[in-house]
Amino acid sequence: MIDVTRVFNVVRDLCNKDQKGFVTPNVFNSFARVAQQAVYNEMFKELMLASTIRSSGKDGGRDKSAYKMVEEDLSTYIQHVNVGVSGEEFDTVGYYLDDNGVVVGGISNNDAYTDILVSSYGADDGDEPFSFRRPADFGRSISMCVLATNTSIEIIHDSEKLSRILNSNLSSPTLDFPVALEMTGVYQVFPAEVDGVSLRYYRQPQSRVIDTGLIEVGYPTYAALTLNEQTGFTVPNLFDCRNFDMPAHYINEVISEICKMIGVRLRDEVLSAYGVQQTQAE
Repeated sequence: MIDVTRVFNVVRDLCNKDQKGFVTPNVFNSFARVAQQAVYNEMFKELMLASTIRSSGKDGGRDKSAYKMVEEDLSTYIQHVNVGVSGEEFDTVGYYLDDNGVVVGGISNNDAYTDILVSSYGADDGDEPFSFRRPADFGRSISMCVLATNTSIEIIHDSEKLSRILNSNLSSPTLDFPVALEMTGVYQVFPAEVDGVSLRYYRQPQSRVIDTGLIEVGYPTYAALTLNEQTGFTVPNLFDCRNFDMPAHYINEVISEICKMIGVRLRDEVLSAYGVQQTQAE
């Protein structure tokens, strides 16, 4: 993880110049969340670039492989959740967004379980599909399989394509060849006999508790006990601070992203150019 106090101090020192204290914790926090998401999204672009390098035969071997390095970074965001019949616990936390967009459940200690089932039907209960909500930290799906048999489930994102599959005598879903429709916030699994699935996905970056490093629902936050508006000097409140949920070696990218946004906010061409230059250098 990346120390939020270290990032704040570097950004403040880079930005202050002859003006003192204009990088307040509130300003920093508003950009920290966006910067973390931007660096996270860039990891997937780096993976595509590394894949191209590997295909050309120019990738390094073993620990020097660019592809392996990016894969290792992204592996910290892989999450696995088993969704079974109603009332069963899951192998990992099943927190989700309710209909009002409010987070239900939590992941601060990795032992809180929340039912994310929408409905569960068996072979004798009708033709309604097995349905469940996407976890609140869901980023991108990786794979899905039937919980009982480990049979791979094909994930479909086009409802029209699913209609054609369901109406076909040749490609209609079976327990040997199940399919799942990914809709807004909800998965529907076919055929109806499927009553439990295992979902593997990339989670969105959150924040980490400073002392323990545990993942917590939220975003990186710099909290100050005191703030001198004349000098910009702050005393961090470590109890309320939350670190970035990213590998430590991405600190330069995070600082660059924040500096670019603050440079635009202040209409400071030098600061903006610095952020762009550092990003391109990476």
